[in-house]
Amino acid sequence: MSRWVPKVYAGIGYDYAAIFEPDFCQRCNGLMLRSGEVLREVYCAAFPTPGVIRELLTRASGDALLFLHHPVDLEVSGVGFLPIPPDCLELLKARGVSIYACHAPMDCHDQIGTTAAIVQAFGVTVERSFAPYGRGFAGRIGVIDELSADALAGKGRRVFGVERTEIGGGRPAAISRVAIVAGGGDEVELFREAQRWGAQAFITGEWYTRTRPRDEEGRRWAQANRAACRAYADSSQMAFLGFSHAASEYLVMRQQMASYFEQQGLRVRCLAQSDWWR
Repeated sequence: MSRWVPKVYAGIGYDYAAIFEPDFCQRCNGLMLRSGEVLREVYCAAFPTPGVIRELLTRASGDALLFLHHPVDLEVSGVGFLPIPPDCLELLKARGVSIYACHAPMDCHDQIGTTAAIVQAFGVTVERSFAPYGRGFAGRIGVIDELSADALAGKGRRVFGVERTEIGGGRPAAISRVAIVAGGGDEVELFREAQRWGAQAFITGEWYTRTRPRDEEGRRWAQANRAACRAYADSSQMAFLGFSHAASEYLVMRQQMASYFEQQGLRVRCLAQSDWWR
């Protein structure tokens, strides 16, 4: 996020350092917006989408925290990363709503995290970590009770609460070893590594790049990576299952973080997106 936070706010000419916490401006992780010193309620979301912000402003009564995975919005079927509008930031601060974002640490942690929550939900016995990221690994490979590709996709839709699955690759009749990467798993090298370790299915949020950035360089990269990911899947016997970037990273909020905050004596509400593929 140290790349994207400065970029999206520079794109709208906004000095985010004037409102965000100094430590967050250095690390792009942690307490982002301080709007008070006391907490009574927590709202958990994957991304600060317009819908999430609207619902938060309707419900939060002050002394509240918005706990996010990503500190910036993401249109996976649009232009990519987007800032929280400055007027919304000012309104949140005035309403006594602070913001905390936990990105890379939550992607890497082997017990409480985006991939860890998926591992738990699918009943995976982890054999190894893969996909180096930050100070750890974003992916896990392990074994599950045997399922067909179609049955695994159906289980995923129930786990993530989505109706749509992006399916590619092969259709193994019996899958017992899976690779899991929450969020954006759209990297061919990750596919190769998963196959080297014998994965029969690759479970992720999105396994090919969907964004269409406004800038020419970003657009060229997205087009090339989208084509490379699809080409690899078309030539592979491994099943590729995408359940949406946001939904795959929201699971940790309702499955793990909500109970954590409740144990601290706080009221908790998880804010789901109305469109997981926006």
